[in-house]
Amino acid sequence: MPQMFIDYSDNIQNLDKKGLMLGLNHALFDTGLVTEPHDIKTRIQKVSDYLIGLGEENGHPNQAFIFVRLQGLSGRTEEQKNLMTESLSQFLQSFQSYTATGLEVQLCVEFAEMPRDIYKKVIVKK
Repeated sequence: MPQMFIDYSDNIQNLDKKGLMLGLNHALFDTGLVTEPHDIKTRIQKVSDYLIGLGEENGHPNQAFIFVRLQGLSGRTEEQKNLMTESLSQFLQSFQSYTATGLEVQLCVEFAEMPRDIYKKVIVKK
């Protein structure tokens, strides 16, 4: 059931979006904590309206980011959540299929819990 949301700053160029999503999905599945590959749902978007720190006037004009938010159902241990975020972070650090010349890129991963008892999922076949 994991949902993965990827945001990246628009000053990152030539990002291999499919490669990034596929690599992150593999990294997550390879933890052994996701039963079926098709349970992972990932999407990505370029963010053009953002501010890092206090802006260019304050000495940080060369900042960029790739931010991954993994949402999973409640009930996982801290160790399991850490394993998932660490695996995603390791892949993210190894991923080089983008251009960010002269930029300091912040690579971030977080885990957010969705309460299991109120999450609803229905599969409709058409």
